[in-house]
Amino acid sequence: MAEEQVAPNRALTEVEVEWDDDSALGDDMSTLTQSVRSSIFEGRYENGRRYHVYKEGKYFMPEDEIEQDRMDLQHHAIITTLGRHFFSPIQTPARILDLGCGTGIWAIQVADDHPEAEVFGVDLSPMQPSWVPPNVKFEIDDVEDTWTWPENHFSLIFSRLMISGSIQNLPRYIRQIYRHLSPGGYFESHEVQIRLGNDIRDILEEDPLPLWCKYMREGIEKMGRTLAPDLENIATEMRNAGFVDVVVRPFKLPNGPWPKDERLKRGGSAQLVALYHGLQSISLALFTRCLEWSPEEVEVFLAQVRKDMNAKMKKGYYFYGYVTSP
Repeated sequence: MAEEQVAPNRALTEVEVEWDDDSALGDDMSTLTQSVRSSIFEGRYENGRRYHVYKEGKYFMPEDEIEQDRMDLQHHAIITTLGRHFFSPIQTPARILDLGCGTGIWAIQVADDHPEAEVFGVDLSPMQPSWVPPNVKFEIDDVEDTWTWPENHFSLIFSRLMISGSIQNLPRYIRQIYRHLSPGGYFESHEVQIRLGNDIRDILEEDPLPLWCKYMREGIEKMGRTLAPDLENIATEMRNAGFVDVVVRPFKLPNGPWPKDERLKRGGSAQLVALYHGLQSISLALFTRCLEWSPEEVEVFLAQVRKDMNAKMKKGYYFYGYVTSP
């Protein structure tokens, strides 16, 4: 089947404008370019939070410093729990791509671990630091647009928490990844479901915490996406695209300091703090834009969720997992 036509991908390093030879723009082009760049870095404010302006509204979470701190803390929680940055058995990768890189912390740490590799990070928001290892490069772009990198280019393409909430066309996303992997390269996708479990008590559907999970799923579904991706469905799409030896591994990601293992205890503690203090970041836009709540209604409900979270998270966890394949 022929590939659907999509507007070309553009990294925001220049502005393309059509004009004739008689255009009055002339020397003003540099001023226009700088103006567009400035607006992208300034962001757009809504209900006291700053959101991205490139492809405005496509992603539902803010990009401000509060959210960046939450993202870095969540990264720390996940890496502490997993004990590694990725599971694919690659010893000396040449080029690595991080899709939806956020603050860039995963890409930076992987670049430090693999100085022989070129590491690229792509995101809609320009929240990455300026001072990075020499083998790291960040670009502002939409990973669902057609990529301009050469095909068969990357040893590893990594994607974390992207399919859950950010990707509208999963088959196309997977096919594009497959085309841009070098022979023998790996794609690894880490996903979490907005569905919390607890091994020592029942969680009633009408309680604030499970209601929050339900409302989050409803909100993102109105955007044409899902917050509860099925790992087996991802694996099926990978096989359809041509991947072989697909590995699926679901497990529980602790949400709290309850594990006896010291590493899991540290990871769970960080995860709980990231969720507890990040509820507004995660919820605000979805509830106000998609569910049509007022900001005040959101805040009242989130206070109830935090109280319920304290009561239920004695042995709480996320449903987490990864899929990887050459």
